[in-house]
Amino acid sequence: MAIATDYVPESSLGWLDFDSAASERVGELLRAFDEPGTLDVLGLGTVRDAFSGMLNPGTSTIQTRLRYFLFVPWICARLEAQRVPPGEFSRRLRDDEARLIDCLRHLGRLQGVIGYTAGRNLKRMPSDAYWGGLWTWGLRRMDLSISEYGQRAAAIGRHQPDRDDDHNATTRTVSMWAELPPPPDDFLHAKITFDLTSDEAQLLVDHIQRRHAGTLLAVLCATPQAAAQVDYPWELPTPGMPAQLVEILRHARNFSELTAGPQHVYNVLVARQAREELAWDTDELESDELARLDKWTNRIAERLDDVRAWADDLPEFWALLNEFGINLGVQEFVNAMVERIAHDPEGFAEDSAVHRRIRDRELRLKSKRARLAHRSALENWNGLGVGGQFDFRWGITQSYMRDIAAALEVHA
Repeated sequence: MAIATDYVPESSLGWLDFDSAASERVGELLRAFDEPGTLDVLGLGTVRDAFSGMLNPGTSTIQTRLRYFLFVPWICARLEAQRVPPGEFSRRLRDDEARLIDCLRHLGRLQGVIGYTAGRNLKRMPSDAYWGGLWTWGLRRMDLSISEYGQRAAAIGRHQPDRDDDHNATTRTVSMWAELPPPPDDFLHAKITFDLTSDEAQLLVDHIQRRHAGTLLAVLCATPQAAAQVDYPWELPTPGMPAQLVEILRHARNFSELTAGPQHVYNVLVARQAREELAWDTDELESDELARLDKWTNRIAERLDDVRAWADDLPEFWALLNEFGINLGVQEFVNAMVERIAHDPEGFAEDSAVHRRIRDRELRLKSKRARLAHRSALENWNGLGVGGQFDFRWGITQSYMRDIAAALEVHA
């Protein structure tokens, strides 16, 4: 079934290379599209990313382990010290990052080693994944893209400060990097782990707390072991948390839980349409998604008073996100979904008005790639459900807190 429409894209992406910060933000956005956890069939990603940034600044879905925040500047500082010329910098950086992969490979496949399988053929090296975060946390002091830095690294290296026997700077100079603990003596020449020393962990904690006080990431740095105890950040105990953070978590929870329902409904609709139009066997997918919707409905019903109170607070919710430029199409869709859920959570999954809204939403976002509107797009579907409840990079934050807790507990 094809529906004729004049496609008006709700959002577009243009490239204006005004500064390195803008380039880096666009780069992270494009990289995020490749991540399985970021599939966004209903155009909710701008809100998801806004909360991810508010709660866990400097993190990204393509990051893995915390010590990369030190590995990358250690590698770059070596290249600076070696006065690598601009024409060779990119190759030398890739070579050193490939050596880092080899030094970490002994840890095994599931330990967060970026490039474990691809090795030096890896498309996006750790520097690419962590460059923006290094700036956000204040570990990188110059607002340069990686390519801009490569052009200037040798010049920066020629102006390194003099140091005493304890590696303390005795003269002041402009530096690309914050003062960091030195790398191991055999760095890039022997096996290395993700285990932080106490000095390394404390430096990272200090930077996070100084640059991002009041965020979830900074608050957790005081009690990093608490992150391991819960599945979602709003399940953390709130006594002692800043009031503003508690309120952000309330909004994040409601957005996460309420928008999970429409995503499951979308999967049901696609499964049914593929069965009807293409005679595909999608019974199992539909059954699984309906079971998820039953659990979702029960969860919403258990806290329906809170849900209805939050529905009344939607103007406050959008005001909180005002600086992120969430477009009106997203706001109207979320408002409509929340209104229907608050009114009748039990009837939401089979509500024809909800189905119509979801179909219209996908068509507006995807045009001819909308599975619910165009047979050709449906034929290219891989048969899998997409989307789900947002956790705002909680898994990354938990990993970082585990690494901090282990370092500070071992050396306490």
